[in-house]
Amino acid sequence: MRARTVCLVAAFALLLPRFAPAQSGNPAPTSPPAGEADVPAAASGPSLGRVDVGIRGASVSGDPARYNRFRDIRDGAFLEGLKFEKETDGWAFFGQASNLGYRDQRFSGAFDSFGRLKAGFLWDQVPLFITGAARSLQQYQGSGVLAIGNDPLRQGLQNAAAADKPRLLSNALAALDGFDLRSRRQMATFDLSYTAAREVDLKFNLRNTQRKGSHLQSFLFGNSPGGSPSQELAIPMDNRTTDIEAMIEYARPRGLLTAGMNASWFDNRIPTVQWDNPLRITDISAGPSKGLAPMWPSNRRVSFVVSGTYKLPARTRLLGNVSIGRATQDEELVPSTINTALVAPPLFRATADTRADIVTMVYGVNSRPLDNLWLNARYRYYDYANKTPHFEARQLVGDWSIGSDTWATEPLSVRNHMLDLDASFTPIDYFAFGVGYGRRDDHRTFRIFEDTAEDTFRVSVDSTGNAYYTLRVKYELSNRDGSGFDPELLEEVGEHLEMRHFDVADRDRTRVTAMLTVTPVGWLSVNGSVATGHDDYADTGFGLRDNKNRAYGAGFDVSPRDTITLGASYQRETYRSDQYSRTATAAQFADDTRDWRLDSDDRVDTVTAYVDLLKTFRKTDVRLSYDISDGKVTYLYSLKPNQTIFTTTPLQQLAPVTNRINTARADVQYFLRRNVALGAGYWFEDYNVNDFSLNPALINPLNTGVSTIYSGYLYRPYTAHTASLRVTYLW
Repeated sequence: MRARTVCLVAAFALLLPRFAPAQSGNPAPTSPPAGEADVPAAASGPSLGRVDVGIRGASVSGDPARYNRFRDIRDGAFLEGLKFEKETDGWAFFGQASNLGYRDQRFSGAFDSFGRLKAGFLWDQVPLFITGAARSLQQYQGSGVLAIGNDPLRQGLQNAAAADKPRLLSNALAALDGFDLRSRRQMATFDLSYTAAREVDLKFNLRNTQRKGSHLQSFLFGNSPGGSPSQELAIPMDNRTTDIEAMIEYARPRGLLTAGMNASWFDNRIPTVQWDNPLRITDISAGPSKGLAPMWPSNRRVSFVVSGTYKLPARTRLLGNVSIGRATQDEELVPSTINTALVAPPLFRATADTRADIVTMVYGVNSRPLDNLWLNARYRYYDYANKTPHFEARQLVGDWSIGSDTWATEPLSVRNHMLDLDASFTPIDYFAFGVGYGRRDDHRTFRIFEDTAEDTFRVSVDSTGNAYYTLRVKYELSNRDGSGFDPELLEEVGEHLEMRHFDVADRDRTRVTAMLTVTPVGWLSVNGSVATGHDDYADTGFGLRDNKNRAYGAGFDVSPRDTITLGASYQRETYRSDQYSRTATAAQFADDTRDWRLDSDDRVDTVTAYVDLLKTFRKTDVRLSYDISDGKVTYLYSLKPNQTIFTTTPLQQLAPVTNRINTARADVQYFLRRNVALGAGYWFEDYNVNDFSLNPALINPLNTGVSTIYSGYLYRPYTAHTASLRVTYLW
């Protein structure tokens, strides 16, 4: 169907030059469509329509799934850059489409009846290609069931000696054909704005997002007290999210009032997934033959919103927004275990019965009492009150035994207050000094700190509007303190009393950012930026203790002639952190000689360069670009001199994690007429990765033993060459 559609439209487009009159004006570039090599536009001045038709071919060595991770670059004909515009004195219409017939196709359009009605739509497909070499003994049977049809295989694996299970399992997986593991997100949006009267607008927005396909997820079969084996499974997905917003807006010269509602529904058509254990065909108390897990539950949220602004004297404006809503979820609960050799404890209730009340309020005032003084104040209140009734059940130890302890849920609630005060003073033209203060108070339930408070002070210098340079500098200093420490919450989960969770732990933070752009002459622009930040968790014993990040970069853009533009930039980002932990059993819990430390160093270098030659050569546009992103992460483990974790074996350091991607593009377009052009493009991409966690050189892609069963997904490099030829027509 896709091939027929592309061929028919292509044939029609190729006939158009014969019947359509030539357009006046010189060709000019536009932005390239997503997923395609840079495709410049073919005409300057007003253009009512455009279409690019061509053929594309790619040569990929390595991992084609990684190359097409979020796109679809297949060989064959393509219809790209289809655009149509029409405008009259009373209305205007715009429509555009790209990659028609492919997995990443996109359509958009807008209609504007001036002063009365505005409408727009978007259809966007985003594919996710996980791997083309997946293998699984389980086959999807529908209704969330993954089954192994080969009963003799399962019986043989169950009866085999422990030493023989890895070999038999690996042989069974290796005999299977690999398959593509994919999913696709399809999003449709519709916007409508209708002017019912001079002061009244009605606004409506609808967004529908569907995701179908499969994704990878690991599960424990629980055939032993260790919970092994763990297996990666291709979990089916079929869910839909619908968001609706409806508002009425009343506007007067001194103010604006808006009222309405917004709602969101998430519908998961596969609420649970059941899978067969390849190592067991019968249930025993030490392990099940099947597993069952809930997926994301269907849920809904509805909120009512009122907002407005009002203009006061002395160049002052008030603003406010209040939103009151509720989120609910009442899906059927799954049993604690489906192991028939165990008697599952009864559920406290049959459905989730979860609900939360959500209140958000924002109030603000901004004023300019003097020509050189600007003041702003804003307060935000957020309350997520979890009203879900407590749920109690007897403790389940994996799928192999029923405990005697009672387990209870801990519904999380959050309430925070945020205040921001800012002032800016401009003593001379193009030069402003700013100061600010922020306060944030958070209250959380079932966290080790019941309350946290953070104070932030900031100063800034801005110089904008000057024809020769732009300067922005900002310094921030903040301090967060926690109160209401509850050590019992750490004891309940077996964590040390000196453990601190980084999102609520006491923290001192400093941040500095600076940006400078210099334009000494009209054809040259030079820019530079620096940013640094430091998070110090001085009171943390175990956990994240220190985090530093830095970034700096520089670049330039040059346009010596109207037809020549070139530029380049370089950026380096570094992230360093220090974490502290202890490896110990219950008997060794207080033994500080079992402490260890992890220092991580993450850096990324990015270089970009481009050259655009637009009509430098007669009737020809040439675009060249090159990008490189080079990342490296190093993990360094260290121990105390008197450590007792390793007594005979020296500490083995992990190999650095590296990834690097190079991209080079070249595009040439020659105009046969003002509205007809022939184009050729070339796209080179090279990706290299070395990650110890999923490295093909270190990990058997199917099985490392009975403890772990992989799907075949690994981090693999690739090298790709893509070329295209096209015809561009404008009318």
